[in-house]
Amino acid sequence: MRTLIPLLAVSLLGARAGTAQAPRDSVLARALLERRELDQGIRDTLVQKLQAGESVDSAFSARMAAIDSANTTWLKDVVARRGWPGRSLVGADASNAAFLIVQHAVQDSAFQARALALMERGVPTGEVSGSDVAMLADRVAVHRGQLQRYGTQAKLLNGRIVLEPIADSAHVDQRRAAIGLPPLRQYVRALDSLYTAQPSPH
Repeated sequence: MRTLIPLLAVSLLGARAGTAQAPRDSVLARALLERRELDQGIRDTLVQKLQAGESVDSAFSARMAAIDSANTTWLKDVVARRGWPGRSLVGADASNAAFLIVQHAVQDSAFQARALALMERGVPTGEVSGSDVAMLADRVAVHRGQLQRYGTQAKLLNGRIVLEPIADSAHVDQRRAAIGLPPLRQYVRALDSLYTAQPSPH
């Protein structure tokens, strides 16, 4: 069975380098963090199911899709009114929450592409994490049938992690290091430990 991996970026990449500056909009920051809880909560359950070797039924998939759709609609409105919620506006954690929402907005690839363009502008000024941009750029590329550049996108195929094709794969670890991502082999091991069935304790 082929199952697309809904990446848990926070879990895989660890703590983000944040800024000491308090967010200018604490209300928006709090709303983003609350929506991240919904986004990651359903995916934590998914991980538990996969690790236990359980199948993911249509009802569960529909519930996750409904959360993603609601989060996407909400974030689109925020971006239309306020622009991309960068670190100076909402803080590093809440800005990462916005990334997670758009990363999982697979039902709206046009919005993902627009958000990517906005996020890319924020990298040079530190408003947006380079690794967040890399993951979204790979997701947009894979959706368009193009090669990914950073090796962040994978699928679960017959119980095994399989990376989507990578452009210039010989130099992928150099590109990953430049934006703060771990080496590809380490990343795949982390994916494997998260998304494949774990042996039962004796």
